Amino acid sequence: MNNFIESSQIRIAFGIPFDSLDFHELLVAVGELAASGKKHFIFAASFPWILEYGRNPLNRLNETDIFIAADSNIIGLAEKLGQTIKMPIEYFEFPEQIALICAHYGFRLLHVSSTALKTDILVRDGYVPLSWDLFTNFKISDCLDEKHKDSIISSAVSSKPDIILISASPDNLRTYIPEIHKNIPNCLLICTPKDETRSTLSDRIRNIISPLILARQETCLLRHMTESCANSIQSSVSYDDKSEQSVIRVSGVLSSRVVSDLRRIGKKVFRTGKNLELDLSSTTAVSIKGLEEIFYLHRLFKNAGKKFFIREISPEALTLFHQSGIASFFDNIPGIADDMDIENMDIDTIDINDQN
Repeated sequence: MNNFIESSQIRIAFGIPFDSLDFHELLVAVGELAASGKKHFIFAASFPWILEYGRNPLNRLNETDIFIAADSNIIGLAEKLGQTIKMPIEYFEFPEQIALICAHYGFRLLHVSSTALKTDILVRDGYVPLSWDLFTNFKISDCLDEKHKDSIISSAVSSKPDIILISASPDNLRTYIPEIHKNIPNCLLICTPKDETRSTLSDRIRNIISPLILARQETCLLRHMTESCANSIQSSVSYDDKSEQSVIRVSGVLSSRVVSDLRRIGKKVFRTGKNLELDLSSTTAVSIKGLEEIFYLHRLFKNAGKKFFIREISPEALTLFHQSGIASFFDNIPGIADDMDIENMDIDTIDINDQN
């Protein structure tokens, strides 16, 4: 188990559980993940991808272990809504910065893109020609296809890179990455979506309206969560470790007041080697921090090869899981309960620090 996976830097926004990392933290994370000997997958999200994801959730790759926000527009919109997410790199600088990280550690990089690495950055920082033999450029046409997919897998199997970096359109990533991820040897796979040129009138209108819709949805969700937490009964976290699987029960509201208890008990169960069941049947409300803590424990257990179940869940908590977008990250969450009435809520900047 590496230290990065055990760290809790998760920020849920726009339906995605981001790891909030600056460049130094990304440098450490890439170093740990690439050296772990396991297969890991980082997805660097851009703002156009977030907008497209809001319209088509199937664009999210289920194989992704870690999402990072790689676009200042994501950071800016999140800040307006009271969420703080750190950004390590802008997505259009991603290939060169990952190459610098590889040169720093001496990692072998397989770079897959329609454009080559900008070597002037590498030369400027003194990494070329010293580390040039670490980098393999796999040039593709504008679109990935079946031949590219097979060649990428073959190249990865033969060269055994520490990191594979792929830049392609969201549609191409969704179509080919699952099989690439399945068949490459253990390494760190990093994907960043490539912007697609869309210049029709309808596309321009959609590019204006989509951010407004996204902001409205997120604002209404955060307001609803804040109000629900304020109106709920007192909270408690208890657990039963007498059975084969430990069970943690959350009663009342899961907010910042009891999040530390959930983490402490969850990590105690983790150290015993048992699987964990989370009982939310008596949970009346969940704050954004509560959701982030649940996702953190889910990732912690999953990465260690252990099982994390949500045993039972109240209608209120179930609705928030679906409305926040993280329900799809769990295997055993039932369908959505009653729809939240968010249509008539105002869009204002929300201060969620007290309740979350």
